Amino acid sequence: MLKTLYLKNFTVFADARLEFCSGLNVIVGQNGTGKTQLLKAAYLMNRTWPDLMYKPLALNKNRAEAYFEKRLQGLFQPVKLDNLIRRGKADEAQLTAEVEAFIPTLRITTAAEDQANAAQFAQFPFGSVTESLHWSISLKRTQEVSLLNTNAELTASRIPDSAAVNACVPKSLFIPSKEIVSLYEGLIALLDRYEIKLDATYGDLARSMSGPELSSVPALATGVLGELEDELGGKLVLDGGRLSFVAKDGSQTEGPLMAEGFRKLTTLLLLIRRGVISEKGETLFWDEPEANLNPAYIRWAANALVALAHMGIQVIVATHSLFLLRELEILTMDSRFSSVTRKYFALAGSDEGVVVSAGGDIADIEPLVLLDESLLQSDRYMEANERDGERGWFSVDYALADGSRAGAITR
Repeated sequence: MLKTLYLKNFTVFADARLEFCSGLNVIVGQNGTGKTQLLKAAYLMNRTWPDLMYKPLALNKNRAEAYFEKRLQGLFQPVKLDNLIRRGKADEAQLTAEVEAFIPTLRITTAAEDQANAAQFAQFPFGSVTESLHWSISLKRTQEVSLLNTNAELTASRIPDSAAVNACVPKSLFIPSKEIVSLYEGLIALLDRYEIKLDATYGDLARSMSGPELSSVPALATGVLGELEDELGGKLVLDGGRLSFVAKDGSQTEGPLMAEGFRKLTTLLLLIRRGVISEKGETLFWDEPEANLNPAYIRWAANALVALAHMGIQVIVATHSLFLLRELEILTMDSRFSSVTRKYFALAGSDEGVVVSAGGDIADIEPLVLLDESLLQSDRYMEANERDGERGWFSVDYALADGSRAGAITR
């Protein structure tokens, strides 16, 4: 689970520190403020330990630096690594993160043991013992050009090489803004053989989707998420390397023929049913979940995100949809989800780089550009109706759930 992330002179960020909660984390900001870049940087740091420890090899600086160089190239697709350093403002960039790992622990209890302590122990997927893993890498401009076509030197200045070798960081999954169902067939083979200008999140996701079906339905596939599958009227099925949607009546629709927004929701459910997202402590990154979804499906996406956070999945999403933001607020006020922790981050451009504000409530972050633009739109609509009295007005309320920053159009 990702706890903190620090970006210094990395892409559009001059000096940004973020502390994530274990539940629902929402990143908002207008285009060009680095939401996707922030999401990818967080995903990179959260995946590093399980990727490097997958093979029984000692963790050292050389292995870490080779991994980070390859992954930065794959995730961000820069022509040269030094392009990731804030342009014209600095000669060195830094990425630092703290990731929480779990230590597999065996605990023997007696019938007389305090049940409260037992419940506290049960909230962790691998035991109650945790360990913080600290990572820090820097990119420094240099005049030397390597075979990898870069004039930046990457240094892993801090790695958790003294951490317990059995420390476990639960899985991370990144769902990009563009759907992958229509691209899936043959994609993994192409990525393994050729250099395709498609960032690494697509390959990661495709490989995650290719696993076998579970013998039993995961607990996550019940409740709100089960209701979503019922609402969609079927499920996404992988058969013979091709994804298709099978309706309840048995009819089948090929993946590329499905509506794009529909593909995104069914992809999430496929990942849950295959156990890709299944355990407490795992992290889901989702870039613009609202993209190409109509309002009804955005509501279901919001339901799924809050339900996952309620079940112990760390959720980190980037959005500029006011509708999605308000749905998340409405749901977290529901008594069913009262235990879900929340953190909001607003990104805003400035002459000194992108500035990040954070808070546990929407009202705590500034600027909230998506709300400001909605209020300005309401003003423009009212002015237009004043010029054209024949058109009727419709009622639109832009107040947030707590009543702050209200704006409305009334008939």
